[in-house]
Amino acid sequence: MTNRPSAPATSPLTGAMRAEQIFAGKGEMARLIRTTNWSQTPLGAVDGWPQSLRTAVSICLGSRYPIALWWGPERWMFYNDSYRPFLGESKHPQFLGRPGQECWAEIWDIIGPMMEQVIETGEATWSEDLFLLMRRSGYLEETYYTFSYSPIRDEAGRPCGIFNVCSEGTGRVLGDRRMKTLRQMAVAARTTDAAAHQCAEILGQDSRDMPFALVYLLDDQGKQLRLVSQAGLNPGTPASPLAVDVGEHEASGWPLARVAGGGPAEIVEDLDQRFDCLPQAPWDEPSHQAMLLPIPRPGWHQAAGVLVLGISPRRAFDSDYRGFFDLVAGHVAKALSDARAFEEERARAEKLAALDRAKTAFFSNVSHEFRTPLTLILGPLEDALGDPARSLRGENLEAVNRNARRLLRLVNNLLDFSRVEAGRLQSRFQATDLSVLTGGLAGSFQSLVESAGLKLRVACPPLAEPVYVDRAQWEKIVLNLVSNAFKFTFEGTIEVRLSATTDRQVELSVKDTGTGIPAEELPHIFDRFHRVDGARGRSFEGTGIGLALVQELVKQHGGSVRVESVVGQGSRFVVAIPMGTDHLPPDRIASGGDSAGAAADPAPFLLEATHWGTQGGVSPTDGGSNGGPATLAASALSISTTPQARILVADDNADMREYLVRLLAPRFTVDAVEDGQAALESALRQPPDLILSDVMMPRMDGGGLLRALRANEKTNTIPVILLSARAGEEEIVSGLETGADDYLVKPFSARELLSRVGTHLEMARIRRAATQAATELAETRALLVADLDRKNKELETFSYTVSHDLRAPLRTIDGFSQALLDHHADQLGPQGQDYLRRVRSAAQRMGDLIDDLLKLSRLERTELNPQSVDLSAIGRRVGDVLAKAHPQRTIELAVQDGLVAQADARLVEILLENLLGNAWKFTAKIASARVEFGSLVKDGHPVFFVRDNGAGFDQAQADSLFAPFQRLHGANEFPGTGIGLATVSRIVDRHAGRVWIEGKVGHGATVYWTLPGVLTVSGKA
Repeated sequence: MTNRPSAPATSPLTGAMRAEQIFAGKGEMARLIRTTNWSQTPLGAVDGWPQSLRTAVSICLGSRYPIALWWGPERWMFYNDSYRPFLGESKHPQFLGRPGQECWAEIWDIIGPMMEQVIETGEATWSEDLFLLMRRSGYLEETYYTFSYSPIRDEAGRPCGIFNVCSEGTGRVLGDRRMKTLRQMAVAARTTDAAAHQCAEILGQDSRDMPFALVYLLDDQGKQLRLVSQAGLNPGTPASPLAVDVGEHEASGWPLARVAGGGPAEIVEDLDQRFDCLPQAPWDEPSHQAMLLPIPRPGWHQAAGVLVLGISPRRAFDSDYRGFFDLVAGHVAKALSDARAFEEERARAEKLAALDRAKTAFFSNVSHEFRTPLTLILGPLEDALGDPARSLRGENLEAVNRNARRLLRLVNNLLDFSRVEAGRLQSRFQATDLSVLTGGLAGSFQSLVESAGLKLRVACPPLAEPVYVDRAQWEKIVLNLVSNAFKFTFEGTIEVRLSATTDRQVELSVKDTGTGIPAEELPHIFDRFHRVDGARGRSFEGTGIGLALVQELVKQHGGSVRVESVVGQGSRFVVAIPMGTDHLPPDRIASGGDSAGAAADPAPFLLEATHWGTQGGVSPTDGGSNGGPATLAASALSISTTPQARILVADDNADMREYLVRLLAPRFTVDAVEDGQAALESALRQPPDLILSDVMMPRMDGGGLLRALRANEKTNTIPVILLSARAGEEEIVSGLETGADDYLVKPFSARELLSRVGTHLEMARIRRAATQAATELAETRALLVADLDRKNKELETFSYTVSHDLRAPLRTIDGFSQALLDHHADQLGPQGQDYLRRVRSAAQRMGDLIDDLLKLSRLERTELNPQSVDLSAIGRRVGDVLAKAHPQRTIELAVQDGLVAQADARLVEILLENLLGNAWKFTAKIASARVEFGSLVKDGHPVFFVRDNGAGFDQAQADSLFAPFQRLHGANEFPGTGIGLATVSRIVDRHAGRVWIEGKVGHGATVYWTLPGVLTVSGKA
């Protein structure tokens, strides 16, 4: 606690009546001033006050606007009722009539010089939203004031006091700053982590309100909070643990788990006792409080996470501050909710895409599987219909029967699978001797396996009790697995085993020594419609639902299926189902004598496998690509985009021309000609949107037509599709190398033709649009370049005018003013001499401003001449010039040795003249001034700096200092044009470097810059 100065004693006054008249009013301050015994103060009795002071105090008390008065060299302080709240609870009434420096000691280094300037110059000041750290309520408080200091003149006209009209804008400045933060938080991210990172980055830009921020999110299991993003604190410190278990309520030092579990927001006090790693920035003091806010998740009791926000030590955590934090948490929750919705929608889209891929694979497989037996059925039937006897006999009859059975099996498999998918498969489980059933099904493959040179081993010993299965479904499981093993085994053994396990399960194992399954395919082997690309087998026929159906049927029995496989060594499929009936629905269990469903006939499996043969490695046939649904959709889409296109057809065959016209005419405008020469003439006369041309034609063939079209600027971009009966790869490549856009082999399908035509028309349209856009861009660029050249010439003309026409009168003013001072000073008198000196000073400042502007304007137009530059030598040379120009000052200049860079020497010298000149200027009021020029290494890169211990500045204004004409001090306090740092910035930009500044009021400033072409930086910073 510090002893506050006591207020002046109050007692009845001899001249009380006069004070009542002068300081009339009902307010607290009027009463206090009237009742104060001023005779006991250095100001003396009111009767002895100057009239100017009595009048000013009277005006102050009579105003309802906040006003303070500062009188005399000591700045005795008076104020009215409206100003009183600015003093807070700790500065009233004891500082009434006391020196102002005692009241506002914490800001006197800022406002004291401003008052001195008013007294010295007699001119008023104006400050708008000036940042001040004021101690009004027991702590340094962030405030913003707009005020004016005006001189109060005594009876002789001399400024003896200051009239201070002011208003506090703290609430408005804080509100604007916080609203800006909230506006920026309308982020759009694709993941919750990205949303959290963006929010934390934005919060970190408002460190005055939130010195630090932590975003914790719950994992998918809701068991752990993980630190997703942060600002102002490094991750992994005691105050920012990377992960916190939900059950550990206070283990991290924060009540994260309690807030995340549905609790309200909490304020945590005494952070300096909990953590020693909190950031000091931006207040040179860590936060003493923080608030933990739950991040709500719509529809969930448990929060999505917790937001930890540090509270500024320079502001009281009032309702406005709390409301701002609530809005921040709401914006973070909105950003995370939007990102989560996007993630969920993307997951749904990926599932739909997977279903679509499965559907496409299914139709492709089924199309192929159905076409093959249909072909083998229709072929013999057509032969029989053409035969006079109209009958099927021998092998043809067997082929039709075999393939009809295959079709029936395919249809039954699809129906079974669709029933399982829809949950409509009615299983009936019956006690079964599973050893006998399984052994008989596997044994039916004995003859087939041996005829292929393989061995079949069946080991199905009797089980201790019957097993409840749906017989038809179990038979399909066994037959699918055994036939699959035979399909992919070319030598060795197929082994079928049935056994009981110790945990009351029955395991069916089907093992082979076949080709095996690649490891990356194993997770998908039971997926619907999935087939292993390039797998070597006796046949590539199949719909891709066999193993998926096995898995679904096993699930119907409450069991599981797995696979073990090594490429080149074979595979082992294991089916496990429980024994007993506890796992089965009671209404699906049949009595002992009930049939469990129609038994699966192994004949179709055997017949199909018999005709697989013994050769593997046959390439699969794509039976569904030509004219399939995807092709039709693509064709329709492409055609619809170019409804008015004009197509030129060239073919010497009249029937082909009529066929092509008949196909294209409903959708396009079609012209048809009989040869390439006629096509070329038509294209030159009226260029079409696309040309369809035969390769072999009289007069000019398709190749000649194509070369002629490509050689002419009028037709060289028209898409051309060549038609040919030559199907060899060499012919196709030759046609495309000639310059054709596409090549179609006869015979072709109508749908394929329409699809390709539509695609090339759309591509041509896109190319034309891109070409037009590029042309417009080039024209715009040419106009901009011409305009830039014109403006550069105007700038050069202006520079000449400034350097010649403005300098001449300035030199005249300066010269004649000096002559008057040298030869007629005694006739002018002191006041006249002072006026002339001010004229000379103004003229010199104008000359300096012109020089600086010329330098600034020429920087962009000066060609760089990079070379090895000794920066240390230039720095010492500039320092010597400055020392000679200010012989009355003693400044310690420290220049580091060995500073060398690849840069333009002339521009670097201008840069150092400005930076060292600034340092010289802003240390003018320092007794032991020091200026340092050197380098250090930041983030692995050398950085140059010029540092001084002068007046410094508020770091909040650092970003604006490099703009032209930006000044933080009055011309009478520190002269200058406000262009020096702007010049420095442009020089560094020309060298592709970076420049920034750091400082603190009363503690000097440091300017840093980089030059990417640094060669060596020796010595220590």
